[in-house]
Amino acid sequence: MAYNRSYSLQDTANILNASEGRPRPGVPLTKAESGHAISLHTRERVDSFSRPKKKNGKDAKLPREDSIFLVDRHSLVSMVHEALNSRSGQSELERLNEPDVSSVEIQSVVLRQGKDFDIFTVYRPKKGQMSFDWASVVKGDGYIVLIYILVCKIPNSSSQEIHIQTAFPKDYARTQGDEIFRDTPRPGSKHYK
Repeated sequence: MAYNRSYSLQDTANILNASEGRPRPGVPLTKAESGHAISLHTRERVDSFSRPKKKNGKDAKLPREDSIFLVDRHSLVSMVHEALNSRSGQSELERLNEPDVSSVEIQSVVLRQGKDFDIFTVYRPKKGQMSFDWASVVKGDGYIVLIYILVCKIPNSSSQEIHIQTAFPKDYARTQGDEIFRDTPRPGSKHYK
């Protein structure tokens, strides 16, 4: 069986649930971060501005940019399912068939209509004011999002099982009809002041 195969919605849910809290495969346990797509990048996250402590009791290093889908796990499963089965997802998963490749990064665009969706991003610059961006479809009729997924091989798996370390929105905008809107410029863009 190959890694680049059709994944059902139930397969995707099972993979995400099994990956949650499991140490990243192929990394020494003392350094392996746990899978966190659901606990850190959905509504299940406890605190949007910080992260839980690492295993050894030290504070986790906070990323400069930290995005959260403000949706339930079922919505995350749907988006990850679409990304895994997309052309770009299947192309990256095909690379996992090579013996020397242990992980791949999938980036896929997901477009949805509907109002039950928000994204919250916290920006933590090294120097300066912490800021945030909140993309909500309350003002529109849908969203377009670039989803990032880190997929790892599970070593010695006879059925080519995968581990999803993380899945989060990398870029996003809301839609209104055929128009695409970004409410505020993202830090680092030429329009950001």
